[in-house]
Formats: sequence, structure tokens, C-alpha cells
Amino acid sequence: MPGERRRVAGKKRESSHHPDRVWGGDCLDGMAGTAPGENLPAGESVAKDRGPKTLLEGILGSSENDKVKERSAEEDHLDADRPRLPEATTTVGKGRAILESGYTFTQKGDSFPSHSGPEALLRVGMFADWFEFRIGQNFLHQRQTAGVTTTASGAQDLYLGVKLGLTEQHGWLPATVVIPQMTVPTGSAEVTARKVLPGVNVDFGWEVIKDLFNIELLIANNFVQDDLGISSHHELATGLTAVFQLTKKVEMFAEWDAFYPTGGLGSAAPRNYAVTGLVYFVTPDLQLDMRAGVGLNHAANDFLAGVGFAARY
Repeated sequence: MPGERRRVAGKKRESSHHPDRVWGGDCLDGMAGTAPGENLPAGESVAKDRGPKTLLEGILGSSENDKVKERSAEEDHLDADRPRLPEATTTVGKGRAILESGYTFTQKGDSFPSHSGPEALLRVGMFADWFEFRIGQNFLHQRQTAGVTTTASGAQDLYLGVKLGLTEQHGWLPATVVIPQMTVPTGSAEVTARKVLPGVNVDFGWEVIKDLFNIELLIANNFVQDDLGISSHHELATGLTAVFQLTKKVEMFAEWDAFYPTGGLGSAAPRNYAVTGLVYFVTPDLQLDMRAGVGLNHAANDFLAGVGFAARY
């Protein structure tokens, strides 16, 4: 069985960042009387040029003080969807883009090794800060031995989706994004699902201790291809992640991922994983990552490992 990450995104083989996974202005009223050349409070010009950061803010509005506070400083570093199973609870921002890519190896006994890459995901901010368009492509090579040895390799089905930033964190109410998505049957004959597979991911995030400790949660409902490649079925996936900011440039995470198939062939049992990894922020706009994990039950892959990067433009 290949990596689970693509199951979360509704793709045939879940690998793109994980085990069995799958596949992210309102003007300020107070500025009306500002004379040309007059100094503005830090971040106020940014607030004028850019729209609401979340959909709920766009609908309900927010106070002038909130806007200046939220936008007065740039992010310390980009917020990529990889390498954790839960996606980032932020969007890339209007007019910006993030390119993510990586490689994953998975192994189940001696009979099912899998290689997945480049796990490419392009995230583009459009229309407003809370709207993100997503397109992804991956290639898979796997070998299965069951009496005889068979291989399957080629381009997987194209991934398309949008990420909508719903809310930012307010106290214990989490930051929330929703990702409607699908794969379309453009892949190679050996790995394509031969039909559109829709799905939706919902991600939640809590900053528990500022700049030190975060919690992330994913709840995903997607149609995915069976391991045997014959048909498709619905699958619920969850990911619970603890993120520790070791230094300004180094982040560590530990997570529990679970996949619960409904129907389908060769995918009846749930699969559980323990995964850990590191993220290194080379610059505010470039990160490198590595991860490794083990299956926690018989149906899961025995082992997975991967590396990757993300770059913001």
C-alpha cells in the first residue's frame, strides 16, 4: 500500500505528504482624512490594500483595531500544508503562491514497496485573502508480490481543489479552513481511478502556547480508489498533530493518523499510524522537511519515510 496522504485528498494512492495519505480590502474608515505623506501606523496601509483574511470576517466585518493588529506584522515564515497530515489553517494570501513538493517511500512487509513523487502541490491566492486555488500532480511506482510480482507506475490523477479560510482563532475557538476537492481521471492506465473522486477536508488549529506549541486536527471525507485499483469507496480520515516550535527555524511534530474505509475491495480494515518529523525554515519563504512513521495495526503500512520542501512566491 502506498502512502496514505492521497486518500485524504481523494486521490487513488495516498502519499503526497504522508502515510496512506493523501491530498491548500476593506479600507479603514479612519484613513479618509489622512493627508498625503502623513505617517500611518505600522500595518495600516497593508490593511487598506488587502481584503478580509477569512470568509467570516468578510461577512460579519471586524473592527479597525483588529485589522491593524492582525496585519501589522509579516508572518515569521510560510505556513505550508506539508509535511503533516492536517493542512495549514491559513491560506496563502491574495496575489501570493506556495509550491510544495516531496518524495515518500512506504513498505509493507517484503511484498509491497512504494515510491511516490514529486507530490507537487501549487497553492495560489485569488480574489481575496481567504480564497486559495489548488492543483496537484504526483507519480507513483509500486510493486506487489503475491505468488507473482506485479508493478504499477505512472502519473496519478490530477488533483484540483480550493481552500476557504473560514475563521481565525478566538480564544479556544479554533482557526478553521475547509477544502472542497476532487481528482479527475487524467492519470496513467495502471494507476488512474477512471472517474472523478470528490471529497472535502476540514482543518482546525489551536495556538496553545504562543510561538511554542500548537495543536492541529483534520477531519476528511473523500472518495478514494481501492488498493486493488478496481473500484472506489468512501473513506473517513482523521489526523491529530502536536507541533513544537523548538527554535525560530526548527519545528518538530508528532501525530496520530487514522483512516476508516467504508466498503470497497481490499480496504476493509482501518489503518492507524504514528508519525513524527522536523521542519527547517531556511528563509521566511523556504522550508525543508523530513518525516518518518510506523503503522500501528496489521492493515497499515509497516513503515514510511519522506522528505520535501515548500517555497512561497
